[in-house]
Amino acid sequence: MQPIATDAFTTPTVSYEEPPLAELELDGVDYRLDPGGGSTVAVSTRPAGTWDWTPMLEGRWDGSRLRAKGLDHGVVAALAAALGAALRERAERGEA
Repeated sequence: MQPIATDAFTTPTVSYEEPPLAELELDGVDYRLDPGGGSTVAVSTRPAGTWDWTPMLEGRWDGSRLRAKGLDHGVVAALAAALGAALRERAERGEA
């Protein structure tokens, strides 16, 4: 499974009005993870403290590992940890 890095998402448009799967701030950049189709995860970014999200790339989530070509390994590892924790919390609450 190779992640797809594109200027625009190939999955349906992300609704930034809906809550994300996970959100994280690293080194002055906010990262937002939203569901895509199947194992696809949409990654968007914005400078910390601003409002507008910019679609960055699509990654692949296999349940424990995030593959996101174009991001530093440390960023991918932090996003994977945040996504895994958020999904476990949702499962504990009985959410899909």
